[in-house]
Amino acid sequence: MHDLPSSGTSARDELSGLLAGLLDKAPGATRALLAAGDGLKLAWTEQPTDDADNLAAVIAGLYSLGRQQFKDTQGGIRQVVVEHDAGTLFVMSAGAEFKDAKAVNTVLAMVATPQAHPGQVGYEMEAFIRGLDEHLVVNARGNAFSLSGL
Repeated sequence: MHDLPSSGTSARDELSGLLAGLLDKAPGATRALLAAGDGLKLAWTEQPTDDADNLAAVIAGLYSLGRQQFKDTQGGIRQVVVEHDAGTLFVMSAGAEFKDAKAVNTVLAMVATPQAHPGQVGYEMEAFIRGLDEHLVVNARGNAFSLSGL
């Protein structure tokens, strides 16, 4: 379980710090980002804001496409992986599947080099998610924005 500091830092800063720690645990991972399922970036590792905005939109789109394909079935999307010669993009559902219309799913992404071990990256992402799951509920944009419990 990850402990979130209660000092004067914002929830975004605290989560960004935890994402930086996640990168350290997954050799070859270069970027990490946490976004609402609707594409709003919540926290990210050091990268230009435009890059973080773009990555948030990409992962929200991938996640949504996967959900659409299986819309008539039970369960939820666990992971989407895009392999490219330049590296791999890992996308995982980071919040529990909430049926509440006032909440949207949270999505975690990591970008890694071709040399990164996919199993290690996936393991570290899943451990990160398990440690913060109860905090990863995000209100839909029409409602007040907040990360639960932070």
